[in-house]
This record gives sequence, structure tokens and C-alpha cells, in this order.
Amino acid sequence: MTMRRKWAAIPGLVALAALAATLSAYSGASSPQGRGPEQPIAFPHPVHVKDLGMNCLYCHFSANKAPDPGMPAVSTCMGCHTIIGPNRPAVNNQPARQSGEIAKLATYWTERKPVPWVRIHKVPDYVNFPHMRHVNAGVTCQDCHGPVQDMPRVYQYSSLNMGWCMDCHIEKKVRYDCSTCHF
Repeated sequence: MTMRRKWAAIPGLVALAALAATLSAYSGASSPQGRGPEQPIAFPHPVHVKDLGMNCLYCHFSANKAPDPGMPAVSTCMGCHTIIGPNRPAVNNQPARQSGEIAKLATYWTERKPVPWVRIHKVPDYVNFPHMRHVNAGVTCQDCHGPVQDMPRVYQYSSLNMGWCMDCHIEKKVRYDCSTCHF
């Protein structure tokens, strides 16, 4: 085989790699931008984050320590909600009321079951996204997840596709070779 014939295969391999990347991007390997599935408990981020001033790390406890941000154990929620139960008193010109969502939470607690949250943000399996590196580098949750503190129902704010990530890495002048995310 001549040297010229060996190099002729390169464009074909590049086209094959581009096709594979395109297919994986549109095959459900990652979640689509704008996706906001209904959750088993309608968790009010605006109340907890804006009104009560809770930090994301209170619930997503491992975001600065592990690749996955973690979801809170029911016991984390019940740390407050054993006191703040479903029977809400009249306060701040609001009438007394029942919170069906806190009642659902209490049921999970009583039955010793985790809340079966539906994953919203998903990257393909061949992408390694270490939350701790980003959080510890000063990337805010809102940089990727959008204004969660204003979302009555959380949805995938950013595309989280490779081009979106690359734009950020290039803009911030941080490493962006293939092995950064694909290892």
C-alpha cells in the first residue's frame, strides 16, 4: 500500500467520527435543552433559594466533592420539614393551608423510601463531567443550569452539548483537549 493510499483513508475516518458524534447527539444519549420533566414532588427552588437563602450545596451536598452533585436524602429534607410540616399556619398575610408536596415528602419519610427524582440534566455516557472541578474553579451552578432560583419547575437551561462546553472552555482559557472530558 502506498503512502498516498494510507492518507486517503483519513477523510473517511473523520467523516465516520463526525457521523457518530452527530448520531449520538440526537439519539437520546443526552437530554435536550428545555426538558423539564414533572417530578414526584414539585420542589419550589425559588422558595428555598431566594426566599430562604439556601445554598445549592445544602441539598446537592457532593457537587464540590464528587463528579455527581448528588440528590438530597429524604432525611436532609426532613431536617427542616419535621418542624415545617404540611399544615401551614397563617403567616405574612397568607391564610392557613395544607402543603400537599410536604405531605408527599413526609410519606416518603414514613415509608423509608427515597424520593424517585427524575434526572433532568444528562450528558452522554462517554462524557465525564466532574462537578467538583467546576464548582471548585468558581463556576456557579447558574452558569450551566441557568437561573434555577427563579424556576418554579427546573428544566435544562443550556444545551450541554460539546460545542456549548467548548465555547466556555475557550472563553475562560482553560484546557479543552479531548482527554479533558473523554477519558
